Amino acid sequence: IPSMEADVAEASRVSGNKAIQEIAKLVPNYISGSADLHGSCRNYINDGGNVGADFDKSFAGKNMYFGIREHAMGSILNGIAYHGIFKASGSTFAVFVDYFRPTIRVAALAELNRVSWILTHDSIGVGEDGPTHQPVETVSGIRVFPNVDVYRPGDAEETVGAFISSVTRKDGPTALIFSRQNLDQNNLLSVKERREGTLKGAYIAKKETADLEVIIIATGSEVQHALAVGADMAGARVVSMPCMEAYERQSDDYKESVLPAAHTKRIAMEAGVSGLWYKYASKVVGVDRFGFSAPGDIVMRELGMSAENLKSEVESM
Repeated sequence: IPSMEADVAEASRVSGNKAIQEIAKLVPNYISGSADLHGSCRNYINDGGNVGADFDKSFAGKNMYFGIREHAMGSILNGIAYHGIFKASGSTFAVFVDYFRPTIRVAALAELNRVSWILTHDSIGVGEDGPTHQPVETVSGIRVFPNVDVYRPGDAEETVGAFISSVTRKDGPTALIFSRQNLDQNNLLSVKERREGTLKGAYIAKKETADLEVIIIATGSEVQHALAVGADMAGARVVSMPCMEAYERQSDDYKESVLPAAHTKRIAMEAGVSGLWYKYASKVVGVDRFGFSAPGDIVMRELGMSAENLKSEVESM
């Protein structure tokens, strides 16, 4: 898959749109669909044609229109995966996961590796649609399923890595959690380093240049804030953790190299509920409340999702 644009800040749903075009070329039996949100989730396969028998559709198509029927979408994706020929994904806003939660459980229990979900508008960064559409508990609510890989990438190359994992994983389904708002690119590391690090679930996004003093762990749109804070701290290590589950499958040696057991001064940041992050950090900057209706950048800032607040929290440790 070609490298993404290095100097362009873009939403991971936009990066995902670029990635899915390449995935569809490389994996001919890959198909996708949406619960009436192709335009927002950006997972339409260009030149793939539409599935169906009417109008512009045919059964040679690669894009499925499920309508506003999330549970039906999840069930159909599972049926396609059980059948065994196609790899299939379906999209909606992350906050609508609860409409098809039982189908996620079935996919996880049955180890359906041929199914994945593209879940966009991943946090309070959604903005003006307000708390009804701003997921805060949703991502952690998927993470607690056994055998589901939940990827929340922090830039375009991590997004590519997450997509690669979703079509190469052998023993279970994958949830791809993408942002509405733009994300900065981490050009401190090469494309290869970021993609390979993503496949391992967590990796050092910025290494300390002095004695290690603090480890800042972040995921998704919060990685850019962690990198901004770490840039001014020689003793700070920044760890991007796009997928807890993939990280937990790595060797003990690898995990020790990323998060040394002896270094317990760690802080994690995610624009969602904080609970699961205490497994990795002694302090968490999260969002343990519902959001509010305002432009996404204002909501993020007011609820502490900023480099300035993260820096203050690190300094208070």
